[in-house]
Amino acid sequence: MPEKFSPVSKPPVSAVWLDQRRAGHTARYDLFSSFALVAFAIVFAGFARTFFLRFLFPSPRMPIYLYLHGTLFTGWFALLFIQTRLIASHRVDLHRRLGLLGVGLAGLAVPVAIGVATLAGKRVYETQAKPLSLEAPPLALDFGACLAFMVFVGLALYFRHRGDVHKRLMLLGSSSILLPALGRIPGLFAVRGLWGLVGFAEILPLTFILCDTLRGRRLHPAFAWGGVGIVLSWPAFLLAGSTQVWLRFIEWLVRV
Repeated sequence: MPEKFSPVSKPPVSAVWLDQRRAGHTARYDLFSSFALVAFAIVFAGFARTFFLRFLFPSPRMPIYLYLHGTLFTGWFALLFIQTRLIASHRVDLHRRLGLLGVGLAGLAVPVAIGVATLAGKRVYETQAKPLSLEAPPLALDFGACLAFMVFVGLALYFRHRGDVHKRLMLLGSSSILLPALGRIPGLFAVRGLWGLVGFAEILPLTFILCDTLRGRRLHPAFAWGGVGIVLSWPAFLLAGSTQVWLRFIEWLVRV
């Protein structure tokens, strides 16, 4: 006869192990929920005056395409948080369904972001408010961020059946598009310039990579090569933006 357990009896060892395992998974996924909250806070702080709270400040009329741009990327970071919480709640089924929405957002957000950056350069070229050469490095960072985002999200989709790799690549991809928000936080980079912006932007993904490594007691391979990629990519984009080749490309692009 199988042994019966009274209400005050200890649960089987297997049940305790399963509960501990689930709790550990939830704790690890909470790290990614924390990243999603921090990322959204950065986006809000950077674009509060010009987008989220623009009705509180005197500001010129904003074109429709900028509303679209802001809505798409706001939707991306909001969905990122929802997705991390779904995984923490073990709702993988709903997470996968909403993943289709994420694919659509990413597919729309990237070309819109490139278009917005190009139009910004075009306005500088047409008004000659300042030399286009001064706008070349920031435009390189904007284009580079879109490229990094596409690469990381594309790889995350490829590894969607490997949750440990997928979620880390999504974190890195979302980190790569925080540069514009960081650069618009009032007074943060008025003195430090673009190199200060790049250095500060690298702190966020590196912090979460370190936390994940300490929690798991090892550096996950996706964070190892992905972290190296994101740390090296931003300086590379900034250096490329200072070359004559890039400047000639931008001058051709804004004339089209």
